[in-house]
Amino acid sequence: MSKQDDSLNVIEVEGLAMDGLIKSFNVIDCEKPKGYKKIHAIAFDGREIETACIEPDAANRLTMVMNLYLRNWSKYINWNK
Repeated sequence: MSKQDDSLNVIEVEGLAMDGLIKSFNVIDCEKPKGYKKIHAIAFDGREIETACIEPDAANRLTMVMNLYLRNWSKYINWNK
């Protein structure tokens, strides 16, 4: 069963993606402030993680970086050393 963790800052969520610990993520709208976005991610251990509400441009940049990590970067991590 997954649980909702407290919101993490953008650097922490990006770090989890870089380390290959994020299974998937999506961008969701914030109610306040209007127009802001947050990243909702699911970790491989089942945790649900969210960032605080951030500006739309920052959310777009973060999704581009996280997509790069999830598709390319994290496949080079060897956890079986």
